[in-house]
Amino acid sequence: NDGTDTQKFLELCPQPELYCFEPDPRAIARFKKKLGPSLNKVKLLEIAISDRNGTIDFHPSNADGDAKDWDLSGSIRRPKNHLTEYDWVRFDRPVSVETRRLDDWC
Repeated sequence: NDGTDTQKFLELCPQPELYCFEPDPRAIARFKKKLGPSLNKVKLLEIAISDRNGTIDFHPSNADGDAKDWDLSGSIRRPKNHLTEYDWVRFDRPVSVETRRLDDWC
């Protein structure tokens, strides 16, 4: 999530009410950079949606070479089968992130 879809929504909707959820610190940085001055038109919540409130290990993806900063996949569940299809992607550096139940957030 680098904010591309959010930018499109801002272009299409004159007065949007956008809430964006993102737990990956790398994607958050790219999102903020891409949105720039438009960031004040959206509410970016740096959390993961879960079945409980608190904190949890988020497993961001990473790899070698050109995909070193690969942040296109990540999960609050430790990936398993993903690695059989894409053995070049690793999830070896979990980070602690805040979680919130959607019902409680609303």
